[in-house]
Amino acid sequence: MLGPLRVTRGGVDLTPAPPKIAKLLALLIVHSGETIPGDRLVTELWEQDPPRCATASLRVYVSQLRKLLNHPGGCSPILTAPPGYILDISTATLDAAEFEKLYEIGRVHYAAGDFALASDLLQRALEIWRGPVLDGISGSCGTDSFAAIEEEKRLNCTELSIASALELARHHEVIEDLMGLVVRHPLREPFYRQLMIALYRAGRQGDALDVYRSARRVIHEELGVEPGPGLRRAQEAILRADAAFLDTAGVAPLAH
Repeated sequence: MLGPLRVTRGGVDLTPAPPKIAKLLALLIVHSGETIPGDRLVTELWEQDPPRCATASLRVYVSQLRKLLNHPGGCSPILTAPPGYILDISTATLDAAEFEKLYEIGRVHYAAGDFALASDLLQRALEIWRGPVLDGISGSCGTDSFAAIEEEKRLNCTELSIASALELARHHEVIEDLMGLVVRHPLREPFYRQLMIALYRAGRQGDALDVYRSARRVIHEELGVEPGPGLRRAQEAILRADAAFLDTAGVAPLAH
């Protein structure tokens, strides 16, 4: 799910090629364990313009998915549950679930001050991602909502991973990544704050203040407001050379 849709069993690729069948599978996975009414699936698959034969086509797609995903012995994970269908993935492994497990354990270790283990767990979580969520699957309300939630978790995990690295005095290692992150996410203030602190610790106070000026300009132009208190506090600390703050605090992302 965390990248192009991919389904494997025992090293064999079972990913459906037809776009509508792939989208149907993605919807069933996103709502696994829930009964999804057939009319809702029709709306999700064809959006505003379903064909007259949409319900019949849906039954064909479900049948094809069952043949593809049937377990040895003929047991299908896709069950008919009037008024629709339900997918049982209790025997499957989802990359999204693996990511969330590592992320949550990493958060626990970060909160406990075990930054080395937190850094390792959070980095392993991020390495699970292969690209944008369900890349290549045409959008729908169900998949778009899932993608937005997972992307937010990925960004939170990235913030915490960088915070762990800064706690371990690895500021030189994260500067390049942070420079890319502030370009890709220009309104996400924690990345600016982390970049400012990393640059300051690397002896680049002028560059750190330039980052603040750039952030302030972008945020004001896009939202018409001033940067938040975390970013302003980092700028004030750099202007005062407040080592007590910049060397030990202001690193962790805000609570999510």
